Parts: sequence; C-alpha cells; structure tokens
Amino acid sequence: MEWLFESYLWTLWSVILVMLLSLYALWRRRILMARFGEVDLVRRLATSVSGRRRRYKSTLMTITVGLICIALAGPQIGTQLREVKREGVDLVIALDVSASMLAEDVAPNRLGRARNEIKRILGELRGDRVGLVIFAGDAFIQCPLTTDYSAVRLFLDVANPDLLPTPGTDFGAAIQMAIQAFEAPSVSLDPDANRSKALLIVSDGENHVEGLESMISQALESGIKIYAAGVGDVTGTPIPVYNDRGQRTGYKRDLQGQIVSTRLEESGLKALSRDGAYFQVARTSSSLSQLIPALNQLDQSTLAVEEFEDYDLKYQWPLALALLLLCLDGFISIRRHPSSLNNP
Repeated sequence: MEWLFESYLWTLWSVILVMLLSLYALWRRRILMARFGEVDLVRRLATSVSGRRRRYKSTLMTITVGLICIALAGPQIGTQLREVKREGVDLVIALDVSASMLAEDVAPNRLGRARNEIKRILGELRGDRVGLVIFAGDAFIQCPLTTDYSAVRLFLDVANPDLLPTPGTDFGAAIQMAIQAFEAPSVSLDPDANRSKALLIVSDGENHVEGLESMISQALESGIKIYAAGVGDVTGTPIPVYNDRGQRTGYKRDLQGQIVSTRLEESGLKALSRDGAYFQVARTSSSLSQLIPALNQLDQSTLAVEEFEDYDLKYQWPLALALLLLCLDGFISIRRHPSSLNNP
C-alpha cells in the first residue's frame, strides 16, 4: 500500500485523542455519580441509560475518526498500467540581444521584458519541444530543442549583449541558425522528424542586413512557420551604456556626439511573420500570449509515448465506511427500550 499524502498520517493521533476524551467522559460521569450518591444505587435508579450502548457509540466514533484520517491520507492499493502521449510542435525562439534591446521604454528594459514574456509562454506550453537562439549581428544556438523548460529558462537568464560581440541586428542570421536548430542530427534522426515547426523572433525590429527575403523563403520551404514579437515603443528612446560593473555611464552617441535613439520598427517584423502572426509587447500590455492558440492550430505530433504503473486511489472506501458508521451512530440511542427496563 502507498499513500498519496503520506504526511497526513499524523492525523491518526486524533484517534488516540478521541479515546482519551471517551475515557475522560467515563471518569467524569463516575465522579459526578459519586457526588450524587452511592454509585451502585445510582446505577440501579438510572436503568433507562445503557452503559453498553454508550460504549458502542464511543467505539464507533473512534473508528470513524480513524477511517476519515486514513481517507485523508489517500490510500493507494494495487497498480494499473497507464499510457501517456506527449503531443506538440517544435518551437525555436530567436531572441534579439543587441544593444538596442537595453532601451528602457518598457520596464525593466526591452531584453528583460522579453525574457519575462518568454518565460510566461514556457509556463503555458505542454509537451512542445523548445529551443533558444540568440542573435545580434551574428547568431548561435543557445539551447537545442528540448522539453526541459527549466533549462531553457536558465539559458534565458544569461542571454545578454556581451555574448555576441558583433553589433547590429541580423534577422537573416537568426533564421539561418533556427533552421540549423531544426535540422540538428538529434532532431533529423527522430522517427517523427516531419512534425510542425515554428519560429518566434523576439526583437525591436531594427534589422541592419539586406537580403532577408531569400532567408524567409528558405524557412518557408523547410516547413517553418514564422511568428514575430515586437518589444518596445514606437517613439524614440535612448540606449543606455553600462561599464564592466553594470553601472550606467550614459547613453550611446553617434560620431557627431548626438544621443542615438531607438524605436520599435514593426514593419520588418510584420514582413517576417506574414505567414504566421505578429504580436506586440508594449509598455503596459502584451499580446504574446496569443502564440499558444496559434501553436495549437498547427498539426500536433506525438513526441513520445510513455507507459507507467500507477497506483489505484482507494480513499473512497474508508470514507464511505466512515459515513456509514456515522449514520449507524445516529440510530443508536443510549436509552433502553421500555420493554427491556425490567431486564437490565
């Protein structure tokens, strides 16, 4: 036998408590009878009360409390074979970590807000494999496709502009690296390698490289549906600059010494996601949660079939017996039937 909530077995101490209370009540009755008069005489005068039935009721109440405690702990008896299918799609998230993502037009900044929104999405996924690509002027696979969302969150936490020394934002490099993530040997050798593929590009939209159309066409030919999420505000905001100790030293300036402003460029992101969907992560709102129903519309493939033995929960039996004893206790009276008063 196993227990679903083994920690609740401590409630069985209440059985001993009920027994002690019953003994105390018996002792208390005897003390009161002794105060009233001689005990044997009082018992002969109070023949309408059955001491045996009173003991029966105390015993029933003790057993009932024990059964309720056992039901609360969730007894599990025997096993049954269960089969669980994990279905989903392959999703690669391409996160922009360029310097412009440090802009603070959304709190705490674009990159921090993007991380939080992606983690919220991970919390709503069920069975999908997720990979992470980070990009700026270059790109690389930060985390291969996996169902271990905790690992993806860890890689998200360390994603920052320092990981990619090449400045700028190259959507083409992000798409190319995402294609490689989908075509990794561990994925291509999978017996169900033709499952649905989705790419989510999270960026502020400032693409600095030409020739993007050919990369989009290549992704579509590979069966990849592209979604995009724009992070930031459409009005300009400066880009903060930090030293090695993480302290802000000012704002980024151009060659003429003017402060450089950055703003959300939605046009490029909408062009990327013309066959998928575009979401915006603004200052006080976000539509990225709509990615989940969009993914659910894709063909769900069986990622794994797992069989395991599961204990059969049997809390109903002790609970039903406890209720039956409670009903029985209600029908038992400590008063004798008038016809039996002459035969104590």
